[in-house]
Amino acid sequence: MGNSQQKWQLKLMQFMRGRYGRFDTLSKHLLYVAFALMVVNLFFRSTIISTVVLIGMVIAYYRLLSKKIYVRSNENQKYVAWWTKTKKPLTLRLNQFKHRKEYRYFSCTNCKQHIRVPRNRGKIMITCPSCHSKFEKKT
Repeated sequence: MGNSQQKWQLKLMQFMRGRYGRFDTLSKHLLYVAFALMVVNLFFRSTIISTVVLIGMVIAYYRLLSKKIYVRSNENQKYVAWWTKTKKPLTLRLNQFKHRKEYRYFSCTNCKQHIRVPRNRGKIMITCPSCHSKFEKKT
């Protein structure tokens, strides 16, 4: 029994040799979206959603089994750069919402840097930490 398992592992290793084989961020997100749509499809029963789920899963596994390692790596790097750029303002807004009772958020009039100031201090002079310009705001 152990011998057949070793043969199977050897064949799998030979099959995967030279393939991308990484379960990277893009593949993970494709599968997460496919799984979420699969759950939605349980309630709404749509062939369009089923097709999108199938396409997402096929693309994720195609990327996993692809022999074009450099191309798949570049795709992932571009996706991660896009995702980081997209996620940053959302994270900023979420943090602002979480701390809305303790802090007030302003943008510098000169360089547009986001500045966090304690609430309930009245009118204060705010100095931008990056460009050192000063402006007055009510907290």
